[in-house]
Order: sequence, then C-alpha cells, then structure tokens
Amino acid sequence: MSKTGIIGGGAAGLFAACFLKKSGADFILLEKNPECGRKLLLTGHGRCNITNNKAPDELMKGYHEAARFIKPALTRCPPSVAMDFIENELKVPLKEEEDNRIFPKSDKASDIRDALVRYAGQKNIKTGFEVADVVKEDGVFKITSSDGEEITVDRVIVATGGKTFPKTGSDGRSYDLLAKAGHNVTPLYPALTGIPVGGEDKKFTAALSGLTVYAGAGLYFENKKTNKTEGNVLFTHEGLSGPAIIELARDIPEDVDDKDGWIELDFTPGRDDTEVDRELLEEMNRKPDTKLTTIGTRYVPASLSEAIGERAGVTDLRASSITKQGRKDYVKNLKHLHMTIEKQPAFDTAYVTRGGVELTSIDRKTYGSRHQEGMYIIGEVLDIDGISGGYNLQAAISEAYIAVSDIMC
Repeated sequence: MSKTGIIGGGAAGLFAACFLKKSGADFILLEKNPECGRKLLLTGHGRCNITNNKAPDELMKGYHEAARFIKPALTRCPPSVAMDFIENELKVPLKEEEDNRIFPKSDKASDIRDALVRYAGQKNIKTGFEVADVVKEDGVFKITSSDGEEITVDRVIVATGGKTFPKTGSDGRSYDLLAKAGHNVTPLYPALTGIPVGGEDKKFTAALSGLTVYAGAGLYFENKKTNKTEGNVLFTHEGLSGPAIIELARDIPEDVDDKDGWIELDFTPGRDDTEVDRELLEEMNRKPDTKLTTIGTRYVPASLSEAIGERAGVTDLRASSITKQGRKDYVKNLKHLHMTIEKQPAFDTAYVTRGGVELTSIDRKTYGSRHQEGMYIIGEVLDIDGISGGYNLQAAISEAYIAVSDIMC
C-alpha cells in the first residue's frame, strides 16, 4: 500500500488526514508544533465558525478572484458534506447562526480540533517535525526535518498554512519549499484584520474604543475608491475593525504610505447627503434649543455624534446658533468621515493570508501540482482567501476532500 505524507497539522492537513483515515489509507501527518491545530483554536474568536451553510453557487462568491477556481471543490464537497462528516464521523454536534454560519454547539473550537486529532489517530501524527526540504527522487518523496530526520512517502499533501498568526506556526517559510518545486508565489497581504489609522484619526478612534456602529466603508487610494463594504464597524485604540473593515484589509499594500490611502465611513448608507441634510435641518428647526450633537443621535450613538460634532466645530452649540456651514460640516463627517490609513495591517494579527501559491500551477479538479506529480497543495498556502463567516475553513475542507479523492481513486 502506498503512503501519503501530510505536511502541516492545521485545518486543511487535519481534514486531509481524517479523509485518508476514513478511506483506509496509510499516511503520516507532520506538524512542527508540539500540537496540531493551534490556529484552528483561534477561529471564530475561539468558537470555530467551521463552515457556512450556503449553496456552492452562492458560497463561491465569497472567494474574490479565486471564485471560479474553487467552485469544483465546493460543488463536490459542499457545506452539507462537511457538516455530515463533522457530525456523524467526528461526532461533534453543530448549530447554525445568523448568515448561515455553522459552529459547534459547544461554542468550543477545541472540540473540533480534538475530534480531528482523535479521528486521525495519534499514531498517524508526528509533532515536533519541522520540514526543511521535500525532494522527489526515483518516484518517491523524501521529506527531511530541520534536525536531519528523513521520511519517505509516495505522495505528499502540502498544507502548511499562510503567513498570518505566525506564533501558531504559519510563518510563511513553506513558500520557499514550494518555490523550489517550481511554484510561483504571488504577493502576500494580511487579510481579515483590523486597519490601523494615523495621527488625529487615531486619537478619534481611541476615544471611541469599543464602540460598534453600522456603516458603509469605502477604501480609497490616490482619490480613487478601490473597494467598499457595509456592516458593523468597531473603533479601537489602533484604528478600525469589525466585519465591514476587516474585509478591506486584503487590499492594503505594503507601500500604502506612498498611495495616500484612507477609509471613508458613511453612517447613513443608502441615503444621499441632500436627504440627510434636509432631514437634519427640519429637526433643528423643530428643536432650536437642542444641541446639534444631541439631534445627531438619531443617526449615531451619542459618543460618536459628539466626536463628529467636534470635528465639524459645532460641539456644545445649539441648533439655533449653528451656521449653514456648520450643519454642512456635520453632515459631511456623518456621511464621509475620513480615516487615514497609517500602514499595512500586521500579519501577526490577521486571520488569513491573501496571496500564495499561484493557482495556474494547481489542477483545480484534484489540487495536484502541475510541476510535481504526486504533490498536492491545499489550504491557506494557496492564493485563495475568503470573506469571514466560515468561508476559509470550508475551503480547507473542500480542498482536502478533493485531494484525498484523487489520491484514493
């Protein structure tokens, strides 16, 4: 019986191991950490948003440029197949929450991780094995560790993760191994993380730290809008976060300083400036003795209205004493709050890596390498990243399923 080596004990590697185990295959999973699934424990803020129960045609829209590439994997292993395996094979009960997000009923990511390790079998897992080289010779792969230990396998699944949260083991070193095997690696960006803002804008967000508000968010470089989202925005001591913001992080380059980048927040999305200004004026006429920032609480929380008022220069002014320009300035900040991006977000805190092994070198029907027969590449190390909400873990599961299916056919 041929043997498969899996490099990396994160989500993709563990699911590949479990699918191989179910198929009765001989395999060994190699993980450099003392334990598997460290990053998996962090997902969903420790609750593990394991997948998203949307149909494949809808789900694929959440994978940006890789949508068409990943569709075959999502079709052959959709969320329903992943959920069935988790509940009936791994024996972890699941629940569905808002926007089709799937979590373990226990709200513990450790339940998913522990079940994967248990199912794969501890005897099939070798921890503390940091891969230094992978070479194919005479039809087999020789995997060498950093301390010289060598393991020989017939096929290899590379599931080494990206460059984000390096403290969990995904430090990006494996890109060099894959480049050596002939794969191009696209530029890497931190994705699904907060965005730091600079100067006075940081003082603004720090003063509101902890506040969450619904808003539209536009990403600009050199006066051109490059992306936009809508949803909850969280103010932090360092800048902005929350669902609407983290989706923009993947588009922020390392040289953002040279590109005059900023985020524009709109706290009344779907309504134009004229409509909001007219409505605000009518309310000011009805309540001339009320502070403008108090009237503004019909749109945003009081603390944010006060901060916007300070920017507009109308703090503590009553409606009757506000000039037309003062009102216009308040509306401008309500609809077009300018937040200067200080720098590219950090890889240390990003949940996902944008970029990775170029997809042209991967067969999307098998996830086999076009440069190295018998090598399969899955998970975050590929140039595939999804939006938040279970998309990235579902990608890992589907890719593992496809690779193992090809190995076993």
